Amino acid sequence: MSANDLMQAFSISRRRLIQSAAAGAGLYAAHPMMRTASAAGASKNFPLIDAHLHYLDFMQETDGFDALIAEMDRLNVTHAVLFGMGMAKQWDEHAPKRPSYYLSNDSRCYYFSATDYRMMLDYMQLPPEKQARFFPFVCGINPNDRYAARHIEQVLDDFPGVFMGIGEVMSRHDDLTALTYGEPPAADHKAFLSVYDLAAERNLPVLIHHNVSSSYNAEPIYLEEMRNALKHNRKTNIIWAHVGISRRVEIPNLIEIADRMLEENPNLYFDISWVVYEEYIHLDARSLNDWARLFEKHPTRFLVGTDKVGHWKTYGPDVTKYYDFLAKLSDETRELVSRGNILRLIHQEKAA
Repeated sequence: MSANDLMQAFSISRRRLIQSAAAGAGLYAAHPMMRTASAAGASKNFPLIDAHLHYLDFMQETDGFDALIAEMDRLNVTHAVLFGMGMAKQWDEHAPKRPSYYLSNDSRCYYFSATDYRMMLDYMQLPPEKQARFFPFVCGINPNDRYAARHIEQVLDDFPGVFMGIGEVMSRHDDLTALTYGEPPAADHKAFLSVYDLAAERNLPVLIHHNVSSSYNAEPIYLEEMRNALKHNRKTNIIWAHVGISRRVEIPNLIEIADRMLEENPNLYFDISWVVYEEYIHLDARSLNDWARLFEKHPTRFLVGTDKVGHWKTYGPDVTKYYDFLAKLSDETRELVSRGNILRLIHQEKAA
């Protein structure tokens, strides 16, 4: 078992203990359309759109489009929202070995704006029918730089009509924030506010990683920053990646926070990629049912994605893991979560 696997297993065990202490009988009355997942339903190859996919890793390397498309075809992933990686990992002179991930060692990370052009070099070489499988987002900014919106605008103008959104842009991100040069970013920083205004002007959604709290802190200390971001420009649709969760972010009442934020903010959407799915949604049978009820309550506000980072060897498990959950949803809600919501956000309803 790898160090990352051990870290995640330990985190899930802690989460079960915390949620067991906080859980009641269920948060919402059972939705009449919600199903009990069966073995047949869980194994069904549901068509979906991967709404969170990095073409490049923290070294700005990739397995490429051919291998990615082959995996998408095998798994019935019809399309993907695709972006680079706005961060790069530094290889220090005295590092004992070449890093392969931002957590490989204690070396710093830095913002990397060339990622969008690196991705576009490969994307523009694809034939039109393969380009149509992807919805590119622009992500290569320093979120503390008040020129950030201008830099995004330059990329959008260099590739007119190609980019369909902004993101994944990095706000608070626990270890990654600690390892990155400069001040910690925040979702309501003035630089971000200008990005939201540009997004509203260009009619583009913004996908942002913003931890709802710090590690091992049950209080959502960074929630107000996201509230400020959402209120700043109600014409900007914000996709909050991972429902605000990252490694070691342990919020016992996350589902209530998500419900309240959706009710308060009509321009908020959640993607359930990465660790929030294993550590909160699919933690056990009770959590699976509670989150399914939340999705039925807000069927137009959730997206699924793999959050794979440049390499596709383990792409399959990060797609099929959703089948249990999707099988619990009504047909209408499942279609919205799997495909319809992201298509509407990027104005591509006719694309699939």
